[in-house]
Amino acid sequence: MVPLRVALLGVGSIGRELVRRCVGRPGVELVALADRSGVVSCEGGFGGDELSRVLEVKGSGGGLSDLEGDHDLSKGMLDVLRGAEVDALVDVTGAETYDLLYEALGYAHVVTSNKMPVADSSYSEYKRLMSKAEDEGRILDIGTTAGAGLRVPDLVERLGCDGFERVTGCLSGTMNYLSQRLNERRPLSVALREAMSAPREYAEPDPRDDLGGEDFARKLVIIGRMCGSEIDRGWVVVEDLIPEELKGVSVEEFMAGLSGLDEEMRGRVGAANREGMVSWYLGTADMESDVYSVGFESVAMDDMMARSRESDNVLRFYPVGWRRPVTIMGPGAGPPETVTGILAGLGRVREMC
Repeated sequence: MVPLRVALLGVGSIGRELVRRCVGRPGVELVALADRSGVVSCEGGFGGDELSRVLEVKGSGGGLSDLEGDHDLSKGMLDVLRGAEVDALVDVTGAETYDLLYEALGYAHVVTSNKMPVADSSYSEYKRLMSKAEDEGRILDIGTTAGAGLRVPDLVERLGCDGFERVTGCLSGTMNYLSQRLNERRPLSVALREAMSAPREYAEPDPRDDLGGEDFARKLVIIGRMCGSEIDRGWVVVEDLIPEELKGVSVEEFMAGLSGLDEEMRGRVGAANREGMVSWYLGTADMESDVYSVGFESVAMDDMMARSRESDNVLRFYPVGWRRPVTIMGPGAGPPETVTGILAGLGRVREMC
């Protein structure tokens, strides 16, 4: 089997999990790696010892520029794509990489779990990106941008031949975990630290993307666009949990001040519980009325949402003409789950190569 030559953008928790899964994997050969400190490449592919060193350096807080050994240093990932044979670029960052992915499609297939270039772009920019992939005969795999290994966009594509009336549920593994813990009367500040820490690592690098609803809103935008809506991010009405005074501070300062929200959240959950309900952070994409929202809602204690665990995503799809909705539930966040989705995307690329 000729290995798939892969360039990896991002060597954080998800990137490192992908590196670990690729060590000794006969079908994938990592030929370039990039983080904020720079890009390293190896025309013949990185060996197991070299990748182990990458994991060691990154795990200790270092950057790729700190690596020693026989590899090439590049100014940027596009330099690598222009000068080396690469089958696929994998983007597992949480950064705005729209321009890079657009240019990269001229040289390689793209597999991304990064929601920002797909959802933060305007609808016309989104269509431009999709058209570039089609014009170049490339795969632009966005299956892992919602639901991690569940690959919710794939489900939308398969179920939605006649369209959807709406989709509702919890698309955020972090916020689903927090909803569970809050209804168990766990303080918000404690539950968020749990969601951020190993072995879970559900939260975004800046957890305000979760608590502010941005991560969830991006997923609704992606689903809405796949359902044929010309939605932009500004259409989504979001309940933002972050106090104004904690928005412009560092992540460390934000976490230190988060306990100020504990009492408010305890009261909100208590009020729902007294009515025989639970309070859950949910999102709804109503394609019939073009109404999109994210925020806490009260749901029945015996609802499937309340039976979810850990990073589960729970979604109800209402296909046009169906008498009952389709409900799915499963882990929707975390490095192992996300990497499983990325590897499925690389499997699509292999079928093309």
